[in-house]
Amino acid sequence: MIKFFRTIRQRMLKEDRLSRYFLYAIGEIVLVVIGILIALQVNQWNAERKDRGHERLLLEQIRDDLRLDTLDLRYNLKLHQQVLEQEEVLLALLLQESTTEPDYAMAFGVDAVLMTHRSAFQSLQHYDVGLLRNDQLKRRISRHFDFFYEAMQLLENATPAYDLYSRKAPYFEKHFRVAGGTNTPVTRTEDTPAEEYMDVTMERRRLEPVDLERMRTDHGFQVLLSECIIQRNVFIAFYQEVLDRVAELDREITAALE
Repeated sequence: MIKFFRTIRQRMLKEDRLSRYFLYAIGEIVLVVIGILIALQVNQWNAERKDRGHERLLLEQIRDDLRLDTLDLRYNLKLHQQVLEQEEVLLALLLQESTTEPDYAMAFGVDAVLMTHRSAFQSLQHYDVGLLRNDQLKRRISRHFDFFYEAMQLLENATPAYDLYSRKAPYFEKHFRVAGGTNTPVTRTEDTPAEEYMDVTMERRRLEPVDLERMRTDHGFQVLLSECIIQRNVFIAFYQEVLDRVAELDREITAALE
């Protein structure tokens, strides 16, 4: 093609048709520019198509992470609800408001830990900034991971004042002894992916009071139990709020993928 155009140019110059040559040269330049613009547009289309594919993959990964987190959030919520129920029964027994005995080992509780999946969000945050076109959805995702998850993990994992298990331990060591039999506080549901969690069945030996009447005179224990109940209700409310927000964010991501 280039040889063809060169031949035409040479023939025009030999025939001294200078004006027609300039018009032809201008036309040739225009064709070259159009070709370049078309090539740039095709490259831009290809890059846009790749970005949209990457955006979709990233949103799917974030949604998958949220759904896995839901399993752990529900597990911890159920555990807190079970412990709260027995703490309330134990406090009522100590205050002589009831004669019903709790499951003492469950009232002691379990040192729960909250872990969340963050790799897809970190990829969005550090390597794919600007990839998501929906700015509102991007802000909601960032707030969910940066605030709600951070606050929940801070309360559950890193705040001594909310470490209810450790705060109760001295009182249980003082007022209880190990009894026969075991119980299982809570187990994960059967649909929990085994490869995602270390799913260990927690069997604990039962506890019984050493001296119930003496324990009833320990006002420090009563005060601590009362505070534990208040703080555990905060945990439960926060877990429920985060689970609601996970479900809402899941719906928004799904809508964006459709």
